[in-house]
Amino acid sequence: MVRMIKLFGLALLISVGANASAQQTEAGVAKAMDTLNAAIKSADPQQLDKIAIPDLTYGHSNGRLENKAQFIDALVQKRSVFKTIDISKQTIHMQGDTAVVRNHVSADTDPGAKGTIVHVEIDVIYVWRFIAGEWKLIARQAYKL
Repeated sequence: MVRMIKLFGLALLISVGANASAQQTEAGVAKAMDTLNAAIKSADPQQLDKIAIPDLTYGHSNGRLENKAQFIDALVQKRSVFKTIDISKQTIHMQGDTAVVRNHVSADTDPGAKGTIVHVEIDVIYVWRFIAGEWKLIARQAYKL
């Protein structure tokens, strides 16, 4: 019986480890990017909070930097509203528990929710870290083309 319990425990540990490492892939990072973009578009404060580390540094293409609270607040308070977010040319470069993502963002925004649509074409670099079984955004910087 003790041997059976030990074998079950070992199998469980292997299964958990395999699941974690399966998520520590480019596909896992791509899924985290999709989750981030959906949370930005919906201004979901819980999802935005969950996906980013407390010390997030979030850079905009105009040079403005935000911390995590500022980034989330701007979306929730509708100072930054995304009507569309289209991603292209995405590359993911894995470095152990860190991933660097680059992509092109074509988006329609409504600054201040005033009904004035502004179209943006920017490139963005994101830095992700695999922490406690999840990809967390640690830095983002957009830049004008």
